[in-house]
Amino acid sequence: MEHKKEIYRKILRGERAFYGAVIVVDTIAYTVSFLVSGLVKKDIFNLLEGREGTLGITSLRLLILLNVAMPLLINCVKQVNSAMTARVRMRFDRKIKSGLLWEILSERMGEEQLRGFGESVSLFRNECEDVTEYMMDYYRQLPGIVLSMAILVVMLGINPLFALISLIPAFGITALVRSLDRWIVKFRRDARSSTGIVTEFLENVLRNTEYFRLSVGERQLAEIFAEKCRIRSGMERRDRVLDKALGAASGNASGLVLGIILLAAIPLYLSGRFSVGEFVMFEYYYVFLASLPNAVGRLIRRKRQADISLERIFRQQDAAMRQDGTDPESFMAGVKKGEVILITGGRGSERSLILQRLFQACRDGASGSSCAYVPARPVLFDETILENICFGNPFEEKKFREAVERANLAEDIAGFPEGIGKQAGRMGGSLSGGQRKRIALARALYGGGEILFLDGLSDDVDKKTEKALAAGLLNDPERIIFVASDSQEIRRRAGKIYEAKVWL
Repeated sequence: MEHKKEIYRKILRGERAFYGAVIVVDTIAYTVSFLVSGLVKKDIFNLLEGREGTLGITSLRLLILLNVAMPLLINCVKQVNSAMTARVRMRFDRKIKSGLLWEILSERMGEEQLRGFGESVSLFRNECEDVTEYMMDYYRQLPGIVLSMAILVVMLGINPLFALISLIPAFGITALVRSLDRWIVKFRRDARSSTGIVTEFLENVLRNTEYFRLSVGERQLAEIFAEKCRIRSGMERRDRVLDKALGAASGNASGLVLGIILLAAIPLYLSGRFSVGEFVMFEYYYVFLASLPNAVGRLIRRKRQADISLERIFRQQDAAMRQDGTDPESFMAGVKKGEVILITGGRGSERSLILQRLFQACRDGASGSSCAYVPARPVLFDETILENICFGNPFEEKKFREAVERANLAEDIAGFPEGIGKQAGRMGGSLSGGQRKRIALARALYGGGEILFLDGLSDDVDKKTEKALAAGLLNDPERIIFVASDSQEIRRRAGKIYEAKVWL
């Protein structure tokens, strides 16, 4: 729930005044234009019948001109506002995506949090679109809702009974939407989940085409994919049919009630208590009043669907970890500068999970110090070595040189014709595994973390480099260093050693 509130706050931050002004201008123009149009139509027919008009205008020509001018006014306002709404939409979309990314990066680490690239892209594409559509629906629906409220006030002054009867569809559709809330949620969640499954499957196939072609075969693979697409189509169709059915139900209910009102108005007209002008005005107004139940129901549905989209982004988990009754927060609070703490034994994934949870405790402020994390498989970008190490921080030559030397990278960089200007390639593909690891180490050192968390320090490097790294990194009196490794070289240099099985 807090994630949702935070996302909505970030979307509207700095946009409330502008977006609110766009909605207010559109609402005023929309309400005044069509409300006056209805009264003008009534007065035209009243004048033709020799009755007194509501607006006090006695010129039939002027009333006809007003009847033509009012829709033109709203169209002009809509055209001007279209540029404004496009600007708002783009800003919302940008803020939603950056806000979601921020929230995801702020969540606790752990194996349960891992997602494939395909699923993540699917989430950002589909879920962000749902949230944007929900935010923009206020611009689409509020003017109609306000106009309907104004129309109800006018109708109450003419015939309170008819006005109250016209509210039946709005209450009925709202109750229907709420009664179907469980199905709205289920169908939307199933549709979005099936889209993620298909995207993830396709990503795995495209990234490992040769393997699947040899191990499974093209025909079987195509059949599996077709079946997944069929399931996805069924889920999405069910979601869309429910959405359309609710919209159709609101329109049909409104049309039925309008027919009832107009039929009931015939005896009143014949007895002289209901004029032709009022008859025409009621019918004209009801076209807009009929949209009230759908507008209210749509906002409710869109809110639920947007909430579901946000829920799919976030996967909360309990990051508590046991260590003889000691949690990560209290353990981190007790570490001191100059300590080298080794997490060893067990599987590599178990050591990684322990290190990640300790790092998360540090990030949450348990140690009161800044911290940096180097994963077992570092991620580099298709940029220069300089840019990968500085990683957004301003370049300082002395600080950069020290980080490179301590990460045992100086000799490698000297061997590149481009030096620190060498491109790392996509995902660091132009470098060896050991070079990628040491660039990530240099990045952590350059970032100035007071506590370093090094996952698999000796992975992907030879014995000589392992000794050089251990000598350069594990003797820093100003830092606390955690290492997850089964290296004997690091074991000899560690001040404290903990077995992974004790922690899990």
